Amino acid sequence: MNDLWRRISVSIQVRSARARVDGSVLVLTVRAQFPVDDQMRAALAAGATVNLDVQAVVDRKRRFWFDDRLVDASLQRELSWNALSQRYVLRDAGSSEQQTYPTLEEALNVAGIVDDWRVDLGTALDPDETYEVGVRARLRRGHAPSGLRELTFWTRYWNRSEWYTWVLSH
Repeated sequence: MNDLWRRISVSIQVRSARARVDGSVLVLTVRAQFPVDDQMRAALAAGATVNLDVQAVVDRKRRFWFDDRLVDASLQRELSWNALSQRYVLRDAGSSEQQTYPTLEEALNVAGIVDDWRVDLGTALDPDETYEVGVRARLRRGHAPSGLRELTFWTRYWNRSEWYTWVLSH
């Protein structure tokens, strides 16, 4: 099991990310890769839900003190299998809109595409300060039928990519 998890952890990654500042809003574009795995496919077929998140942080860099975290936001998506339609269902958490896909590969590919994600910074950034943006992708256990909870491979684990970081130009 640990070898399997190690293989999965290597494959979750942020391939690219960029951001622009629009007033007091950070607008992010992210491309992440989530793994395709037979155990995930089997668990989805048995009724489990998988949470696929993209997390973003913005830190004000300080030279002689700890960095100041301005933002820690997550874009949460849920993936499930609809046995009636024989399609994978992907939806943003907190939204009633959903998209369906014929294959797990297509659903995971779309789950990793984030365009124009607007993250509120709370205030305009100071042009004399340096800010660092970090983005990572996460795979977390969603809800599962009670009889399946102990069998799903992500019950005791959650996984995430390495941080993809860069200094924000503003």
